[in-house]
Amino acid sequence: MKPFGRRRLLQVAGVGAGAALLAPFMRSVAHTQSGASRPMRFVLVVEGNCTEPIAFLSDAARARVEADSTGALDGKRWYTRSYGHDAPLVIPDSGLASARALDVLSGDGVLDLQAEAAMVYGLSSKVAGGGHTTHHGALSCTRSTQKSPGGPTFEQWLGQLPQVRRGTPFEVLRLGITGGSAALVYETCAFGRGQPAPILCDATMAFNTVFGSVAQGAGQSAFRERSELLDFAREDVNAALAAFSGSSAERAKLEQYLASIEQVSARQQQLLSMGDTLAEVAPPDPAEGGLYASMHPLDQLRAQFDIATAALLGGLTNVVVLASGTGSAFDVQYSSLIDTVGRHDLHHESSGNAEYLSTIHEVTRQHAGMIANMARTLAATPEPGGEGSMLDHTAIIYMSDNGEQHHSTSEEWPVLLVGGRALGLRLDGQTVVYPGHGHDHNRQVSNLFNTLGFAAGQELTDFGDEGANRIAEGELTELWSPP
Repeated sequence: MKPFGRRRLLQVAGVGAGAALLAPFMRSVAHTQSGASRPMRFVLVVEGNCTEPIAFLSDAARARVEADSTGALDGKRWYTRSYGHDAPLVIPDSGLASARALDVLSGDGVLDLQAEAAMVYGLSSKVAGGGHTTHHGALSCTRSTQKSPGGPTFEQWLGQLPQVRRGTPFEVLRLGITGGSAALVYETCAFGRGQPAPILCDATMAFNTVFGSVAQGAGQSAFRERSELLDFAREDVNAALAAFSGSSAERAKLEQYLASIEQVSARQQQLLSMGDTLAEVAPPDPAEGGLYASMHPLDQLRAQFDIATAALLGGLTNVVVLASGTGSAFDVQYSSLIDTVGRHDLHHESSGNAEYLSTIHEVTRQHAGMIANMARTLAATPEPGGEGSMLDHTAIIYMSDNGEQHHSTSEEWPVLLVGGRALGLRLDGQTVVYPGHGHDHNRQVSNLFNTLGFAAGQELTDFGDEGANRIAEGELTELWSPP
């Protein structure tokens, strides 16, 4: 894969109607250059069907947890119910790269990311449920089912904030992979209660959606056809409205449909006007083959990471979800690592099979490696019109969609944070371990999202639907302080 070029600011002068469409984008650029507000970006990486805590546990964190635990951790795959501490354990500079899945953060000839990361343990989310997946519950902190989310997921909340979106074409970019051939899946993200949001799981389609205006051959043709279809749809709806004689409720539906068409059409024009920037940052075109032609799911996920990284570099979005086999796709096969065995069977047979257990942890390690690649690209790119690097202004969060194990109890949700120093996130390679579920000082995944809300400039104290089971409102002070 070719390296990404450095992001350039779009220069617009005298582009007629395009100037009006791009006005929000240009105002946000001017806002950044004046120092009136800091850029804020958020990337939520969600691995389906658990991330095992032991895969992230560094040597220093193990020793500190064990000192207060009810027994030795050696040989224990599931140790979090052995927590014996009564207050948050904070292990500074905890040597994250000594963990099985986090050696990818170390330098070894590239930028060492350990000081730009933090590891969090002890967060529970019983409201989301457990089992193989909590569906939309992981990102909404609500009780959800496969087809009915209990509330908006966190990326949707972020995307609605003007100071986060800042005139970008996409309020949220949702990409991922699934266990089947579906191009869109609806089990992880949500616009609101009962309103699932789609994740785009076809990497070629994702590229054409985001970078089609500068694509080769079929990709550019698809982009132009989409614009033409929108023009036809606009004409049809306007004609229908002109001759409409139905009820006001029916007319309102047509007007809402027209507004949606206009919004997407404006985005198409905005993408065309950003052509110079997109051409500079775009990843390799699917026409060139590469990862897009691979049949291995992890390669497809790498292609989605490349698209997401380029979208951040090009100012196409400030909020991304990257979902890997989430929801009911927990039988995805990692064919580049082990043949014929899906994730479900890997877990069920792993207690007596060292190869299967090693594969489970290697899958998590490869996810962490993709995050590290994204982070290093952002760290190497100066923040346009601001201070520091793009990574300083980008918080990457890595978690699972059900918690700590295949049949999860939702009592432990290990979380890796990378970047976001300029947003107030406290990193420096620390590991924070909150007291276990059932303890008065246990904290919940909703507190993590509250914390990220503070990082986005909002005093978010009660995200989700914890109700009477909310242990404490507000942010995690061990992880955030005002920048």
